[in-house]
Amino acid sequence: MKSSEAVGVGDPYGDFQTPPALAEEVWGALDVDDVDVMVEPTVGLGAFVRTAPAAARSKRWLAWDVNAEYVETSRTLLAAQGIAGSVDRMNVFDLDPGAVREEVAGKVVLALGNPPWVTNSVQGRMEVRNLPAKRNRFGLKGFDALTGKANFDIAEAILLNLIEVLGSARELRLAFLVKRSVAMKMARDLLGQPGVAGAKFFGIDARRWFGAAVEAGLFIVRLTPGDPAVESTIDVYPTLGGSRSTSAGYLDGVFVEDLDAYASAAHLEAGPDDRLVWRQGLKHDLSKVLELRRTADGLVNGFGEAVDIEEEALSPLYKSSDLAAGRSPRRWFPLYQTDLSGPVPHLEEEWPKLAAYLQSHRVRFDARKSRIYRGKPAFMLFGVGEYTTAPFKVAISGFYDDPTFRLLEPGADGAPPLVDDTCYLLPFWSREEAAQMHSHLQSEEVGAFLAAVADRTAKRPYTKAVLGRISVPAAA
Repeated sequence: MKSSEAVGVGDPYGDFQTPPALAEEVWGALDVDDVDVMVEPTVGLGAFVRTAPAAARSKRWLAWDVNAEYVETSRTLLAAQGIAGSVDRMNVFDLDPGAVREEVAGKVVLALGNPPWVTNSVQGRMEVRNLPAKRNRFGLKGFDALTGKANFDIAEAILLNLIEVLGSARELRLAFLVKRSVAMKMARDLLGQPGVAGAKFFGIDARRWFGAAVEAGLFIVRLTPGDPAVESTIDVYPTLGGSRSTSAGYLDGVFVEDLDAYASAAHLEAGPDDRLVWRQGLKHDLSKVLELRRTADGLVNGFGEAVDIEEEALSPLYKSSDLAAGRSPRRWFPLYQTDLSGPVPHLEEEWPKLAAYLQSHRVRFDARKSRIYRGKPAFMLFGVGEYTTAPFKVAISGFYDDPTFRLLEPGADGAPPLVDDTCYLLPFWSREEAAQMHSHLQSEEVGAFLAAVADRTAKRPYTKAVLGRISVPAAA
């Protein structure tokens, strides 16, 4: 399972200062001879200034940071290195294209650094005000989608913002240490657009350099505004200085994580009109109330309280860890809603104990933070529909590296099996059909296909979009 969400949580800015030895390796991967201006939006303690080769020290530098102590340290380093330029205290999201136009217009600009390795929600929980405003003057296709998300990587926002701010450059090169998932997301956004002249990713040992359990590396992309040429692939190297690479990129309008591996698995790519509709599991945001455990003394909720409700309302609930581990469910869920209109009519008459239990936690239901619950009926659930009551399901966790599909069957009392919203499912009303689909999805060739198209370093490698790409034989 991914641990990228934990990266940088000890510091609200996701502040991993770059070790000088790593900064030197990064410089070794860069060609700065024809660069006019160096830009570092999150300069920190100045590792890249400190280790800059002579060719880079001869350029003009523009650097910023939100930390006043870092600014003073890096400003001193800049002067000590004999570098012309400035280091100012500034939130990178407050930079305006007009303020730097005179410095970068018509020039070759190299922007580099090591931006925060956290998501906006982590910073938000810590009440850190280092977040991007929702603006997009240049129509970047990734930016609107990014700022509309509840959770996104700050590094991704910084890179997209820099492309906007430095848009007057004749050529813009980005070279940043980021999580691999951020690099591949940026590749998806940028590749295939006019003016993208090339992209590379070099892996690093993030545990060695930062003590971080996440795949990361140096992401490099070269942008030439106004150039109609289009680059559709990114070269991916396992290490800095590596000579052998794989390629990811667009093929026939579809992004592929490993183009070489895809060549032998392409026959499993479903056509746009033949894609299966995968469903996401239950979303309720109240696990301590709704996800119940069975004990020798009866049902217990997440608060350790005994729960007395009707047994016929309960269904087995599989979590991501249950699916990945191949084990039986350890939670039971009161399925009181089966479509998006709200809880079943006459809930009080059909299941009075359940109705009373829900009502006893009404304050907690009403306090759920997600906007999707606003204006909806009390006790509203999402991720429900006709498929929810299907007696058989084929399901997979979206979170785990290795794709493990499970065939889920009804409980002993015939209750339909359920999954939570970290999982995806296909519903079936026939065990035979479910078993055929399960056999197909667990085949080696489907595993090879998913290895080629899924980004296994992402927090959620297997999404509805990725799973929908798997074609299904007529017999399945």
